[in-house]
Amino acid sequence: MPHKEDPETTEFTPDLYPPFPDDIPAIELETITLSKLLGGDAAEQNRVYQACVGRGFFYLALEGCEAGDTILRGAEQVAQAGERIFKLPLDEKMRYRMIKSLFGYKYAGASVTDRAGTPDTAEFFNVGKNDMIVPDASMTRPWPTEVLDAKPLFASYVKTAHAVGLHILFILANKLGIDPSEFANRHRIEEPSGDHIRITRGPPRESEEMPEIQTPSHTDFGTITVLMNWLGGLQVYSESSRKARPGDGEPDVPGEWLWVKPKKGCAIINLGDAAVTFSNGILSSGRHRVIPAPGVQGQWPRYSIVYFVRPEDECIMKKLRIKGVPEDPEEEGEKLTAKEWIYRQALALGNRLDD
Repeated sequence: MPHKEDPETTEFTPDLYPPFPDDIPAIELETITLSKLLGGDAAEQNRVYQACVGRGFFYLALEGCEAGDTILRGAEQVAQAGERIFKLPLDEKMRYRMIKSLFGYKYAGASVTDRAGTPDTAEFFNVGKNDMIVPDASMTRPWPTEVLDAKPLFASYVKTAHAVGLHILFILANKLGIDPSEFANRHRIEEPSGDHIRITRGPPRESEEMPEIQTPSHTDFGTITVLMNWLGGLQVYSESSRKARPGDGEPDVPGEWLWVKPKKGCAIINLGDAAVTFSNGILSSGRHRVIPAPGVQGQWPRYSIVYFVRPEDECIMKKLRIKGVPEDPEEEGEKLTAKEWIYRQALALGNRLDD
């Protein structure tokens, strides 16, 4: 369970964080510039496609355009709101816990990190997209005052991150020979979906021994993920996944975990299992996990802000038609809606949603 915090202490202090250690090797990811993508730069669009059929991860440089500036500024403000949420008494946070839903509070230890059932060490709060973009009277669940007070901030962040995610998906659709409307019609912002802002707090490392797992090995359930973080801790697996099916989180092929260095002014973009399904395995979903930050960075609590772009609840999860690729006979088996599919994925990773 989360430990008690001093309510007067500000622990999200990115200006004070030490740099990522020089002696920790970090993976080299492509850095794509958002302003160039929005401006239609063909070379930059090609680089997005290559990154997404490769590892499924890349940096997105945000400075120089309004959308990028909104995400850069907004992420820090969302993290500050998250800090206020996490400092609430545990019994108050548990009033908003995730029960038969992906929205709300997850306490540390509510998920498992391995086949032995080792509990995770991070807590997070998922703020649902749909409730943040409608009037209060139309919201579908209660939210703490700390969320409601920041609702205009959450709404702005949701709309901007969603639009950036869709722009990247439109680029990928064009490269794949998929009608971009196929993505647009499955990710309409006003439609109910599993989209949310996730505010995560990982505790400081308790010792120099590495590590307890803060967020276990997984591939994301949705289509595209927009991540903002300020400390190390994210690791990607050396072998990316092209299998969009529930599992226990363990890598299914040999490989190694590689550090991802936070990059100032950049988000980290990765694709999820829905992108693999829609593209019939052409696009890649990058497996990743979070452990305590390395070196002296590990002395700080680790905050991250994620926006998940996911298919609409009623979207049927199946491959989309790709120009120039012959149609296969319709696959046998169950046709799940995105809501059913994502819920099963979450349960398969050990999330306890029925408590």
